[in-house]
Amino acid sequence: MTRRSVAIGAVGIVLASVLMLSLAWGLRHAALSNPAVLGKPAPRLAIQPQSGGEVRVWELQGKPVVLNFWASWCGPCVAEGGVLADGASKHPDVAFVGADNQDTTAGFSAYEQSHPHAYPAGPIAAGSYQSYGVAGLPATFFIDAQGDVVASFTGPLDASTLDHYLGLVGA
Repeated sequence: MTRRSVAIGAVGIVLASVLMLSLAWGLRHAALSNPAVLGKPAPRLAIQPQSGGEVRVWELQGKPVVLNFWASWCGPCVAEGGVLADGASKHPDVAFVGADNQDTTAGFSAYEQSHPHAYPAGPIAAGSYQSYGVAGLPATFFIDAQGDVVASFTGPLDASTLDHYLGLVGA
């Protein structure tokens, strides 16, 4: 065996080890990102948009719902904002709701002014992010027309991922 083939073999072992560790971390992370609400009725949650009133997620039954937990200080949340705005425009048969999470009033207002979107967003007025098992932002929950949580996704959505999850709720 040449010195080069030994080095290549060692690199292969290191890469295989890294892949196994990544797989183990991914499986553990998947368990954490699949909260206990999956397959169950969505916990009661309402937001208070700047326009006033309340948007009550539990009153949106009859159409699929995309419930996104976000904050103005969360870079990945800001990055996915356009994807959600486009998704809401392309899927008028789906109710998109943005639950601003642990934010300041000024941060929320500034975000709303600089990132327009057609769906309601606002601070949580009833219920809590904890009832959904949110551990990090952004976190998005996909609720079917019967009000059951069908899927969740933690991290910034891209258009193809959003479309995949919309398919799971019949959109």
